[in-house]
Amino acid sequence: MRNRAWILAFATAGLLAATATPALAADSAEQRMMTEKDVPASFGTPTSRDFDAKIIGKSIGICDNASGQTLASVPAPGKQYLVDIETKNKRTYTEVMERVYQFESEQKAQDAFAKLSAQTSNCNGTTTLRQGGPNLKQAVTTGSYPGGEYQDFWVNVSGTWRGGGLTKPDTTIVRAMYVQAGDAIIETVAYINGRNSLTATQQTDLADLAEVLAGRWATS
Repeated sequence: MRNRAWILAFATAGLLAATATPALAADSAEQRMMTEKDVPASFGTPTSRDFDAKIIGKSIGICDNASGQTLASVPAPGKQYLVDIETKNKRTYTEVMERVYQFESEQKAQDAFAKLSAQTSNCNGTTTLRQGGPNLKQAVTTGSYPGGEYQDFWVNVSGTWRGGGLTKPDTTIVRAMYVQAGDAIIETVAYINGRNSLTATQQTDLADLAEVLAGRWATS
């Protein structure tokens, strides 16, 4: 799917004092990752779950412009884990994902998160990609949910494809929560094809899910 490939290229939710933990083996890491039972009902019923412990990328990029140019990023650690859960959500294609970046120490995770947080203003705005096929108009907003147990911020990307043989506009929405806990940065993402925004309930559910998932990485 064209839109899914684009959005996954983009994707891709206070500090808790904790003893730095050694890098986890892949099987141990998977036990901490999101499961089907964690997925909020507002995103549908889980139909599949995939886990991957391969290095996903050399950087943590929190936003791109419509042309795919990264606007905010930091170097990524060598330990990375990904869970991708597809759901049955009426007629809309929906995925909920968790990506964990595990650093060598809690301090390094905190430093990387602080650098990412400082760059969020680079993401905000609207950009357009004009090409031979469908053209993409992308709007990005950012924010945070103060009052949680861990530091967080979110990046919201709404995309609309027009032209290039499309009979009507094709919309996508991705909202990513970034949370720092222990020696990790945890990215929790909701992606829906056929919509240009999450409902208020889905926004709250994603923030709550990000907090729960982060808690699993807060201590050894």
